[in-house]
Amino acid sequence: MIRSILFFVCFALPYVHAETVVSVKEYLKTSIGEFPKLTKETFELTPAQQKELKAIAEQATDTKFTFYFGKDDKGVLKKACTAVPQAGKEGPMTVGVCFTPAGLVDRVTILDYSEERGKPVKEEAFLSQFKGKKVSDSFQVGNGIDAVSGATHSSKSVSEAVRKSAYAFKNFVGKG
Repeated sequence: MIRSILFFVCFALPYVHAETVVSVKEYLKTSIGEFPKLTKETFELTPAQQKELKAIAEQATDTKFTFYFGKDDKGVLKKACTAVPQAGKEGPMTVGVCFTPAGLVDRVTILDYSEERGKPVKEEAFLSQFKGKKVSDSFQVGNGIDAVSGATHSSKSVSEAVRKSAYAFKNFVGKG
């Protein structure tokens, strides 16, 4: 009995604190809902691409990326968005990233989050610093990205999620 309680406290309890900040549906509605044509495509990473991704994003275990596209009435791409899982210090999070066709970050959104101490990374004050950066940028804390004081690990996790998304955009959607 003690062992069961200890297991719950150590492993299950952190997930109880998981907070859905915004649903994927709402994220997509506010990100690309204005466009008349919406499409979705999933891209599988080859083993070589998985290795490349791991080299730039240490925690990466991704094997595929799904992009949601907002297009005009002629089918021209106006925005590409993805939502990627990311390990945080205290549990998983999901980070939404949108790109312009030119390969610039348009928006970063925290969809769900399990961090107790790093909550400020959900705020626009932190997330807005990604906007306008090129997919070729490093998205590294300390190199163009400022960490939130007291939430360095969470800041690095969000930065890694953006880095993974940029990698996928470059390889599957546009050259940026």
